[in-house]
Amino acid sequence: MFDTAAQLRPRIVDRAGVWDFLRLFAAAWGLSGTGRSFRGPMPAALREAYALGTVLDRAGPQTEDGVLIFHWADSQITDTCWGVPLDHLDGDDPPVVVNTGGGWQPYVDRVSLACVDIALTTVVQEHDEKLCNAAELPAALVGPALAGFDRVPLPDLPMWIDVEESPVRWYSGPGQLLRTHGEGGVWLWVSAQSDTALSGLYAAMPGARDHWSN
Repeated sequence: MFDTAAQLRPRIVDRAGVWDFLRLFAAAWGLSGTGRSFRGPMPAALREAYALGTVLDRAGPQTEDGVLIFHWADSQITDTCWGVPLDHLDGDDPPVVVNTGGGWQPYVDRVSLACVDIALTTVVQEHDEKLCNAAELPAALVGPALAGFDRVPLPDLPMWIDVEESPVRWYSGPGQLLRTHGEGGVWLWVSAQSDTALSGLYAAMPGARDHWSN
């Protein structure tokens, strides 16, 4: 079983390590894709991410409002997009900005880390629905529910559907991936690699039993 936090922690220091993590993560969770290359100026990290082929939109980047946009959320959920400001294109692994409809704002300080978040989000949103669930947890249950899981070493991130529901935080266990958004009370989203891993996740947070959506 793949443990996201344990696998990312020793690799997060540079983008080569992050790409190694993403290859392992994609294989473990069944993400697939074909690498592509695109002409035009872009940061080295973005070019490498497209070559990796398992994370970013195959349509390729577009320039708009002074930003090189490289990823779009599912349009049925939100019109959010992510990009790199044009004045940062000469950086190897520059900061990323996000637009949720109200203008561009900072997202995370490295393209490679944005790619990790995008990959993790894909698993939470698009994994086998029988191995996924969600719960709205009151503040008193959040700490106990997450106590048995390891914090994935990504910074707090803006919630890309509604920034007022920030921050986004990631957690994991073997074969288990968890995302929370909100402060105090949170929404919890979970995915598991197997029925056994999902049962173990439920067993680790008995207080959430009456809060699951499914």
